[in-house]
Amino acid sequence: MYNTSCSHNKRGEKREGFRMKKLLSAILTCSLVLSLVSGAFACTTFYAGSALTNDGSTIFARSEDFANSQNKLFYVSPAGNHTAGEEYSGCYGFTYTFTHDSYGYTAFRDDNGEAVEGVCPDCGQTHAHTPYEAAGTNDQGVTVTATETLGCSEAVEAVDPYEDLGIEEAEIVTVLLSEAATAKAAVELLLSIYDTAGANAGSGILIGDNQETWYIENVTGHAYIALKLTDSMLLVQPNMSIIGLIDLDDTENVIASANLIDVAQEAGTYVGSAEDNTIDYVASYNDGTQPNPRMVNALAFLDTPYNEETGKIDYLISNVDESGAIVPLYTNIKADEPITIETAQDFYKISNIGYQRNLETHIFQTYPQGGPTGTVEWVAMNDAGINVFVPYYPMLTTDVDASYKLSTLTAEFTQEQPAEGLYYPTTVNQRINGERVAVEGFMSLPANWADSMYWSFDALSNLILYGNVPAEAADGAIAALAEKQAEINAAFAALQGDITAQAATEFSMDAAQQAHALAVELVNGIQ
Repeated sequence: MYNTSCSHNKRGEKREGFRMKKLLSAILTCSLVLSLVSGAFACTTFYAGSALTNDGSTIFARSEDFANSQNKLFYVSPAGNHTAGEEYSGCYGFTYTFTHDSYGYTAFRDDNGEAVEGVCPDCGQTHAHTPYEAAGTNDQGVTVTATETLGCSEAVEAVDPYEDLGIEEAEIVTVLLSEAATAKAAVELLLSIYDTAGANAGSGILIGDNQETWYIENVTGHAYIALKLTDSMLLVQPNMSIIGLIDLDDTENVIASANLIDVAQEAGTYVGSAEDNTIDYVASYNDGTQPNPRMVNALAFLDTPYNEETGKIDYLISNVDESGAIVPLYTNIKADEPITIETAQDFYKISNIGYQRNLETHIFQTYPQGGPTGTVEWVAMNDAGINVFVPYYPMLTTDVDASYKLSTLTAEFTQEQPAEGLYYPTTVNQRINGERVAVEGFMSLPANWADSMYWSFDALSNLILYGNVPAEAADGAIAALAEKQAEINAAFAALQGDITAQAATEFSMDAAQQAHALAVELVNGIQ
């Protein structure tokens, strides 16, 4: 038994109404009557160009954050899972007709499997769909990470409102990885959807292959801006717009919706020069957001802290220098040493970036040579701060360990202390007679928690953080995880020559089994 606190927040704040009704259905179905009002944003994106890394790879990553104790699955979606002409219907009303049989790809999804009788935890429906496929790489080498929720000012949303039947974060990865053979094709497909069906909500998205990486922000129904990132920049995005002054005449590296300036002008929020075709995006669409604590912590980790005394904003993306000339896209974020895979892994252990509400965290490395070993995907399920990242060659991986794919019953909240099983005291927000009320009780993990990668690390995280575990035992567990991470990193670095799909799959399965077994051993040893 161990103690923690629990709140139920979507991956970012969403609009009330249509989406909230869907969430209510899902939450009632899962018997977790938790708060329907979204709280603090949580997901965090990181990008390091190849000129800044020790091995010439481009590194980009994201933590997917939602709630403590909600199962997440990792798997391989086989080629042809969707067929040409098939109409896909997502969680919230968006539909898409596939133009060809889908490419195969790795993916994460929320659990709407057999154990919960196909009920989606996001929309409460049971139709065939893959809820919140958060990230992955397809067999063409295209990588997408896409649930970094963003908002906008009320003024611009009033001019260009979200579309109830527009594409939502939940569908972006599914559609793009199924359809696109290059990063640029994936960008163009997504922007064409924004132009037509529109967006159901705002997002920050990274799309890459071995040739280029694009960052896209949309915070209203149809307005957007896409930027081709340079090899010499660092980027951090913790659920806040990070695009500053952009000259839209840089058409090789910037793609903007035709209405981008017009929407801000009509809203009375436009900052820039229409004559020079420039826009300060964050000022025009978000009233100039200030850094949240995760941004401050991230910049300090990279050795470039935010200057709170002067208010200097040094993390925004721009392509305009002090003279007003167009220059290569940049941020002023600096690192004190070359970025390694260990840097990226440690980044997701930063306070309030790696924590108990991580559903999963993925780190991608793309190498200029391309090919089946030209992309590496590192995966950690649950709290990235108390975890082991497992490496994959996603273009070669044919299957993953069964512990990643196990559909389970949901964690169950009760006000009475359970008589058996693994559980922890918690407080949830319930709606009672229309009012949100904090209710104390207990959260029980599924009986087969030890068979699941997600639940094993969920148990370990909550035990260490809230279980009144002696410091010596907690420190010992953290040290064991770090030792296992170093061991797996070294073994993966030692892989040489042509790697077959079988060898790649077997290596990652073995590494995953080691990480999973260690988590279970540590839980059983210190609970």
